[in-house]
Amino acid sequence: MNLEETGAAVESVSQIYAAKFGIDRTDVWFLLKLQEELGELTQAFVNLKGMSKDRGQTDADKRTAFAHECADVVAHVLLLARNEGVNLEAAIEDKWLRWADSSAVTSAP
Repeated sequence: MNLEETGAAVESVSQIYAAKFGIDRTDVWFLLKLQEELGELTQAFVNLKGMSKDRGQTDADKRTAFAHECADVVAHVLLLARNEGVNLEAAIEDKWLRWADSSAVTSAP
């Protein structure tokens, strides 16, 4: 997955969604929307692990819901980073992937 291309595609969908529902995508909205999606991911995880009331979903339905919420969180991270001018590929390389070349990690990310 190319994060820049995926981010651009997600941005297009987000603009369509915002226009359809009259949403003003302010700087604060991007962060709050990510927080909302993280809450939904948490609920889907709790449901997947059988730690919530029975909603009549099959295990496959629960797994699909969890996967979709994971996608929402990633998409909203891409949107937030894009809005703030963050090059996520470079940031991931600098913060995480630099450790892939190190045989002796002294402090983890």
